[in-house]
Amino acid sequence: MRPHPLRRTLRALVLAQAGGVVLNGVRLRARAAGLATLAQDASGTEAPEGWVVLAAEGVTPSPRTLAAATAWADRETLDAVDLVPGDLPAERVLDLLRQVDTRAFRRDPLREGHTAGHALLVRADLAARADLPDGPLPAYRLLEVARQVKRYAPRGTDFVLAPLERAVALDPGQQLTLLRAVLDRYATGRQVGDAASLALLGAGLAAAPAAALPALVAHQLQPRVVGHGRTPGRAGRWLHEVRRQAGLLRAAAPPAPTVRRSDELRPAYLKELEQGTDRFFEPRVDSCRWCGSPDLVRRLTSPDLIQHKPGRFTLEECTTCGHVFQNPRLSPDGLDFYYRDFYDGFAGEEMEKVFASSDEEYAGRVAMVSAHAEAPRRWLDVGSGHAHFCLVAKESFPQTSFEGVEQSRSIDDAAQRGWVDRAHRGFFPDVAPQMAGEFDVVSMLHYLEHTREPLAELDAAATALTPGGLLMVEVPDPEARSARTLGAYWMPWLQPQHQHFLSLDRLEQALEQRGFTVLDRHREPSSPGLDVLPAVWLAAGRLVPRPWMPWLPRPTPVQRAARAAVCLLAVPVAVLASVVASAGAVLDRSDRSGRPGNAFRVLARYDVPSGS
Repeated sequence: MRPHPLRRTLRALVLAQAGGVVLNGVRLRARAAGLATLAQDASGTEAPEGWVVLAAEGVTPSPRTLAAATAWADRETLDAVDLVPGDLPAERVLDLLRQVDTRAFRRDPLREGHTAGHALLVRADLAARADLPDGPLPAYRLLEVARQVKRYAPRGTDFVLAPLERAVALDPGQQLTLLRAVLDRYATGRQVGDAASLALLGAGLAAAPAAALPALVAHQLQPRVVGHGRTPGRAGRWLHEVRRQAGLLRAAAPPAPTVRRSDELRPAYLKELEQGTDRFFEPRVDSCRWCGSPDLVRRLTSPDLIQHKPGRFTLEECTTCGHVFQNPRLSPDGLDFYYRDFYDGFAGEEMEKVFASSDEEYAGRVAMVSAHAEAPRRWLDVGSGHAHFCLVAKESFPQTSFEGVEQSRSIDDAAQRGWVDRAHRGFFPDVAPQMAGEFDVVSMLHYLEHTREPLAELDAAATALTPGGLLMVEVPDPEARSARTLGAYWMPWLQPQHQHFLSLDRLEQALEQRGFTVLDRHREPSSPGLDVLPAVWLAAGRLVPRPWMPWLPRPTPVQRAARAAVCLLAVPVAVLASVVASAGAVLDRSDRSGRPGNAFRVLARYDVPSGS
């Protein structure tokens, strides 16, 4: 007699669950392998001189631990050490390893800071520079400190296992607060996922025990496997986790950081929007901002698909020269409104994570300059933001002085962190005369498309460069195939942030007119399959906007559930669409012949024009 279809489905699901637990355990075990262990024979009676101890509430690190940790930090040339207590509960160990790859954490300067929630040992000068608070601290505040420490010591922070330390228990409310601090608004989704996984295993044990037993064994042994035998876990782990999840559901805790900040900002935004959005735009122009031709056609009209701020934005294309630009463009007040809480403020941490994921792009930029310049004396990065690129490039050019130009306070933060050697606040064309002829390299990386007058920015670069200096420009490529096929859902359109889209030919022509000689160029390869993924995400957001935006009404439970459902549905749609688009690209000979991708990069040498 064949089993019921539901039972067959349940059996397949729990077997898949067992496989997932095993594979995830292997992944986390590899991460755990990078965790060093302190020697236990060190002696000490007080906190070592020159170091500050920042501990969680209820934690008093052993003097022997502190002595061993500072000695280890000195040997490893570290500025901060996160102490992982020897008896840290299995679930907290696993949570730590889900967030941190201990093999790469120290050497990856862009990785976000994290903590085991016990204690941090920080050099006193770093603690003063980073303006760290005094302890003891709640676990979620210790997480904020750990993130700040990693920003100020991006290559000098690491974790170490401290066998003598004993973890302090966290009640359900503290656990929930910490979870929300780590995952922010995604904490609820994590809770739902964990509860569903436990429920699936329980249902399997009741209805298909033979199939569920491997999943139960894998779940029980996972902590021991991950911790190389050092993290045994507790007997009856599944039952314990069910109780823990039930405790989290009943616990009271402050809202997630994003929710809290959104509620604080909403009244001011809604009051500002009572005046409408027409005042954020200048009058439409009737001629091309690049060549002056009156032959303009509408390329697309789009709302704000990222943050869902109100307004509609139009890109027009010149049929004479092909230039694409925002028309009508944002006024200075409009720029202030639509940039506010995007790269810093409300969405600042989210954007830092985006920039931190661009390390491969950063390496390509560094390699392009390295091929034409051995050791630049001074390098100016324009539109630097928090200077993630400068932080990475410094490793290849340790003797180079990196400086950044930015309108927002993010560049001041970068200087305070030490990511740039000097910060310049203001519009580049305004500050360039004060730095005439001082820089060997100027970089404009995804900057020109944001500017109101790109040609004036190129003039400013020529002003700041020394004769023979290098200018590197990287911008979205409006000639990319996906720019046509995906329409408003092509991510690099990024309305309303991007105001101009330069083609490779137009950019090189403008550079040559200003005395530059193009030395190198790089065009990203066409990747229609990858381009579809963010397009589906943008479409999902247009259908159901991202919740907790302070310029939108506070989301209801129904709206939040609808958003979750749409996002879940978007995953298989995105995967299928990506496969179809990739297959189409393989069959399309024009793609194989080198159709341009989403961006291009140009390196040019400034040869002072004759007569200058």
